[in-house]
Amino acid sequence: CFDHVSASESIQARIGNRYFDTIESAIIATSSDDVIVLTNNVVLEKSLNINKTVNIDLNNHNIEAKEKVFIIQGGSLKLTGNGIVSESMPNYGAIMLLGSNDLSKTEFSTVSVGSGITLKGWSGIFVNHLNNTAYGININMDGTIEAVNDINGGTGVGIYVNGNIKNDDNCPIINLSKSAKIISSGNGIYSAGCSSYNINGSYINGVESAIAIKSGSFNILDGTFIGRGPDKTPTGENNNGINASGSSIQIESNSNYNGNININIKGGSFISKNSSVIYEYTSKNSLTSVNSFNIDGGNFNSESGNDVFSLSDSF
Repeated sequence: CFDHVSASESIQARIGNRYFDTIESAIIATSSDDVIVLTNNVVLEKSLNINKTVNIDLNNHNIEAKEKVFIIQGGSLKLTGNGIVSESMPNYGAIMLLGSNDLSKTEFSTVSVGSGITLKGWSGIFVNHLNNTAYGININMDGTIEAVNDINGGTGVGIYVNGNIKNDDNCPIINLSKSAKIISSGNGIYSAGCSSYNINGSYINGVESAIAIKSGSFNILDGTFIGRGPDKTPTGENNNGINASGSSIQIESNSNYNGNININIKGGSFISKNSSVIYEYTSKNSLTSVNSFNIDGGNFNSESGNDVFSLSDSF
C-alpha cells in the first residue's frame, strides 16, 4: 500500500490515507473499524472471500467478477455508498453466503447491503448449504437486486435459499426493508430451504412469481409483490427448482424438502397480472407443508380475473 498519495487508475481502494493497488490487498489490511473506499471500478479475476469483518464504500464505483463476486463464510460484509456489484457471466449470484455446521454459531456469516447498492447476477444473494445446514446466516437488504438469466438461459432468482438447508433452528434470517427492491426474470425470492424472512415495505417483482416457497417462515408487514408472467397453473412438482406460476405467492408442498411453512401477512399489495394471487399445491403423495397462514391485512388482486386463492385440497 501507499501513504498520502492521490488515487490514480492503478489504485483501486483506500483506507483513510492508505492506498491499495487492489481491493484484495485492502481486504487483507482492513480491520473491523476500517472502511475500504473504492477509488476506481474493480474487475476481479476471482471471487473475494470474506472471513472477517469487511466494510466497503463503493463510492460511485462498481465491482465485477465472472461469478460469485463475494463469498462470505465466517465473516461480515457491509456495503455502503452507491455502486453495482455484478456477475459478468451470471451463474450463481453477486453474493454467496455459507453458514456454520455449529448450531451455537450466531451471526457467523452476515451481509448488509445499503440502499445505494445494486446487486446484479443470476441471483443477488445466494444462500448455500454446508452439509445440509446453514447456521448463523443473517442478511439485511436495503438495496436493489436485478436477477437476470444465467449463461445457459435459466431464469434468475432475486434471493435464493438452497433446498438442502434443513436446519429449522438458527436458520438463515433475511430482513428486507422499505428501500429494498427486487426485479427478477424468474422468482423474486425462492425459499427452497429453511429460512426466516421479515419483509417491511419492500418491492418484489418476478416473472414466474414474486415469492416462491417450499420451506421457511415469512412475516410480511407491508410491501408490493407482483407476479408479472403468464399463467402457468396448474403446475406440478419440481425437485430441482420450482416451475413458473405467474402468481404473487407460490407455495409448493413437496415432501422432498423440509417444508414447515409459516406465513403471516399484516399488510401489503399482492398482485398477479395473469394468474391466481396465492397459489398452493402439493407434489405427488404429499399433504400440505403449510403449518400456518394468517392474513390480517393487505390487498389481493388478480388483474386477469383469476381466483385470488387457489389452494390444494389438503390445505
